[in-house]
Amino acid sequence: SSFACVLTETAMPAAPMDEAEDCGHLQGYGDPASKTTRLQEIAAQRELDVKEAKVAKPEAEVRREAEQLIADIGAPMSLTECLSAAETSSWRLALAAEFKRASPSKGDINADLDAAQQALEYTKEGASVLSVLTEPKWFKGTLQDLKDVRLKTQAWAKEQGVRRPACLRKDFVIDEYQVLEAVAHGADTVLLMVSILPQSRLRALIAFSREWGLEPLVEVVTVRELKVALDAGAKVLGVNNRNLHTFELDKQTTALIAKALRETFKIAFGPGHSTKILALSGLSTPEDVQECRDISCSGVLVGETLMRAPDPGAAIVELMGSALSGDAGRGTVGALPVAPGAVIVKVCGVVREEDARCAVAAGANMIGVIFAKSKRGVSVEQAKAIVDVVRRFGERKGVVAAGPRGAALATVEGLAQRCAELRIACKRTPLVVGVFMDQALDEVVETSVAVGLDAVQLHGSEDTAFISELRKRLPHAWVLKVVHLPPRGESDAAGLSEELRSSLTARAALCDALLLDTAVKGSVSGGTGATFDWEVARRVQDEWGVPVIVAGGLSDENVAELVGSAQPYGVDVASGVEDAPGVKNAEKTTAYVKGAKRVRVSA
Repeated sequence: SSFACVLTETAMPAAPMDEAEDCGHLQGYGDPASKTTRLQEIAAQRELDVKEAKVAKPEAEVRREAEQLIADIGAPMSLTECLSAAETSSWRLALAAEFKRASPSKGDINADLDAAQQALEYTKEGASVLSVLTEPKWFKGTLQDLKDVRLKTQAWAKEQGVRRPACLRKDFVIDEYQVLEAVAHGADTVLLMVSILPQSRLRALIAFSREWGLEPLVEVVTVRELKVALDAGAKVLGVNNRNLHTFELDKQTTALIAKALRETFKIAFGPGHSTKILALSGLSTPEDVQECRDISCSGVLVGETLMRAPDPGAAIVELMGSALSGDAGRGTVGALPVAPGAVIVKVCGVVREEDARCAVAAGANMIGVIFAKSKRGVSVEQAKAIVDVVRRFGERKGVVAAGPRGAALATVEGLAQRCAELRIACKRTPLVVGVFMDQALDEVVETSVAVGLDAVQLHGSEDTAFISELRKRLPHAWVLKVVHLPPRGESDAAGLSEELRSSLTARAALCDALLLDTAVKGSVSGGTGATFDWEVARRVQDEWGVPVIVAGGLSDENVAELVGSAQPYGVDVASGVEDAPGVKNAEKTTAYVKGAKRVRVSA
């Protein structure tokens, strides 16, 4: 069906424009063959919702509620002033922290969370803006969420004697009635999406919002939409890195729009200027945030990363730097020490697509598929299906390539740097790791290419010559190597042996990460369920500066203890979250991932 340019019968602007000019920027306008997109479907549903809402509660009543709320708890705050204040903070930009229970692209994210409590966590860590999804069908949001967030965070800020965050109604706003609803539920600003609004509607909604003291956040995705927004007088621009018609993510969109604003439209923005840009969607690492600082963004909106985080406060500190310590922009520089919530979490021995889906949804950074002889072995076809699941979740089409490794990186210090790079890579999108053990080099290379693996884990007695050759054959693959330790009780950490040190050092020069796993007589393929002395891992990291991923005997019941005591770079589980070999238990998997990431390590 072609997209009809019909949206609510409200006042047109003073200078009327013809329909082609009014609606020409809308997806599918003038194209009878154009199919309705998901975004247009949502907007059409919201139009029906508004009609129903007006019958249930006339506009005059909502207007009275809005006036009463302002009288009770205060007028909306200026979004521009809020962003300007954040530009002078140690972060140098605003964090717009979002509450959304679900989304059309990812389904349920964290459906049971309490909006006000989550928003309070955001506020305590320094969020300047609280974005609250109020669309009920696809995002499972409510207007009550918005009101609860405003009341709880305002009360806390008043107690603390600090500025409260601004509250954003994030929805598909097409009618003035929705702006009134927003004010009646405590909003300071509303989202207006150029992609679903004719120019006349956009202008009318901006003017109406300002009448009520709201400076709207006007969302654009393309340079054409940017022109429409500027012509309508928008001052605070949100650049969505996700095209909601296609749901495709392109993190370069914000930089592209910023360049057009500066060079094509000759408009200055950012600190000291009245025009502001916020980057929306797909931001998940300190490096993403730093890129936004570098192009003079006044804020970043982060939703899914914080909604999935077991500890949202720790996730904010990792993403933004501590609001108190002024270390903005540094992010997680080195692999060690491991910041709270920054531990790499791997779930290995995954055979079923649903188990991969469950693990990445819980927040796992790596999914391991085993090609060695194992009860958890997979075929190439099974592995390809798992790769597809992980790539879809991470919104990517190809492998995540490791960067070039110069001679300077062929050291223990180089390993620490590569571990930091690996953490960044698998924080942005989960990686798939193929596990091999004493298999022919050709087999490892051919399987990796056929499946589309991001990383190779060598679990046997592969020597440095083998690893060097593998590096040449698969230059873009991340390489992980296991070093086996005796089970707990058969050795002690007091004497970290020279043999262990030389083994780690030799491999450190060639690998992107090292795993310590338990060697049990008669079984070297992992999944033994036996632990080694975790003190070894702690001392290897503290005394030798070698980041390690700990495997062997981990489960949802003991992973938090390990992370709290040894603070490893990473953790790896296989049998500890299973009902049977290769059959993961969804509850245990989720508990394991969240247990590993929830621990705030002692200073």
